[in-house]
Order: sequence, then structure tokens, then C-alpha cells
Amino acid sequence: MQATTKYLTIDEITPEVIAEWKEKYGSVYKIPIETGEVCYVRTPKIKEIEAAQVNLNQGKFLTYNIVLFKTCFLGGDDVTSHERKLMAASSMMMNTIETITATVEKL
Repeated sequence: MQATTKYLTIDEITPEVIAEWKEKYGSVYKIPIETGEVCYVRTPKIKEIEAAQVNLNQGKFLTYNIVLFKTCFLGGDDVTSHERKLMAASSMMMNTIETITATVEKL
């Protein structure tokens, strides 16, 4: 039997909880939805991005974002049973991937 992860509700998320998440995961993001819900997610790891990438290869862009959202969800309002809210929140996942630019010089 698989254990169920308990996520914190929006009322349980304090500045101290956010500080703990940052310590554990690095970057943490707040995703407010225009309908009033708020979700908190972390940056996905490379292995998580790679695992979800199969969806991109199949042209399932929404599914890719939803997989990353569900994987990285830390707490807040549960929007998974509301299709439009889930699409809105999950569409922000690409904004959580921090990139550093590099250049190459021919020598």
C-alpha cells in the first residue's frame, strides 16, 4: 500500500513553512489563480523534467505541465479536480525552471 502525502492547506502555510521549503528545495514559487486559489510549488529536478518529457515527445504539452505541477506541488489550494484551474496553475511550471545562460567562443 502506497503512503499518501499530506500537503499543507493554504491556512497552514506560514513564512516559517516557506523558509523550510526553501531550505529543503531551493526555489519555491507561489501561483495565485484569478479565481482566488493559491498553489505553492518547487522547481522541478532534471530527472523529473526528463521523466515528464515523454509527454512532449507525444505532443501532450498540457499533460507535461500537469505532471510537473503535480510532482512539484508543495501545498495550498487543491486544484487537481478542477480542470480549468489545474490548467491555469500547471501552465506556470515552465516559469519555475531557472536557467543560466552560457556562451561559446571559438578559439
